Amino acid sequence: MKYMKAMAAVLLSSVLFYFGMKDYVHVGKTDIGVAELYGNYLTVSQAKQLWQDSQKGDEITDLCFLCNGGVQTVKNSRYSRQTNVRVTGIIGMAALYDRQAAMLEESDENGCVIDKNTALDLFGSENCVGNQLMVGEDIYEVRGVAFWSQHMLLIRPAQKNLFCTQVLIRRKKGQSVESAASNFLLGNGLSGTLVDDSWMDVILPLFPVAFFVMFTISISRWMYRFENGDKQSGSREEERSGIDLKKCGCFIMRILLWGICLFFCTRLLSDIPKSWLPDKWSDFSFWPGKIQKTVEAFRWYIMFPKTMAQAERLVRGISCMIKCGAAALLIGIA
Repeated sequence: MKYMKAMAAVLLSSVLFYFGMKDYVHVGKTDIGVAELYGNYLTVSQAKQLWQDSQKGDEITDLCFLCNGGVQTVKNSRYSRQTNVRVTGIIGMAALYDRQAAMLEESDENGCVIDKNTALDLFGSENCVGNQLMVGEDIYEVRGVAFWSQHMLLIRPAQKNLFCTQVLIRRKKGQSVESAASNFLLGNGLSGTLVDDSWMDVILPLFPVAFFVMFTISISRWMYRFENGDKQSGSREEERSGIDLKKCGCFIMRILLWGICLFFCTRLLSDIPKSWLPDKWSDFSFWPGKIQKTVEAFRWYIMFPKTMAQAERLVRGISCMIKCGAAALLIGIA
């Protein structure tokens, strides 16, 4: 019964760790900076002009401006259906907001992208591309249905006097997200705060590492018990030669196990940004300042609205932390 419980704990923790690592892979790394604008907001017409100018230069800058339309009632007058959705206007490269938003082309001012739940509420099916819906007095045609977890509606805003509250900038090769956002804002006389989720790149790898360490410790402990178990199981030849094959085998297995653990832990920890490594290890003020800056960035991140890609990344990250943390705890107490 004791061994059965241990095997059940190993199996359950392995399943949790597997699904946690699937979430870890989907989180990935982002190369898009999201800046929350303040002060002199850009109108839709100004944002379109900046987008067009960015495409004419020698170095093309990938941009996407967002207009927050709030929660509005969307109707399907044909079937007398309606639902409440969060309306977001986008100017520029829609793929920066979310890869599924790329179904809405840059010059398409009559189309929209909705989520699957909104499609079911309005049309009763996810296969609703080509159907029309109403937002106030405006009519839009569905260009695509995205698999988002919340009610969303993406459009190209037609009203030129609306204000853009966020801008998304893709960093160039060798450039950090912070510098890309800062250079764009300063270069265009704008003020904004970076909605940074790089804190996730630091915290997230620690949970799979915790599982690998706890797994290795638990297996080593079980090997030690097996090694010091029944002393009468050895053969006579082993007793004559003075060689304990059981101890030798367990020792080699432990060396291999810790080597594999060290390899995977090193690979996971290498995902932590290099900015978390001080230039001099004797700089003891580096870590307190870095932690304080990260905590401040986390607070801004929680406070400001997030793009769909950021929201999905956050959900995947929390799911990975819970699953890998539970797997590490379960294998540790088994």
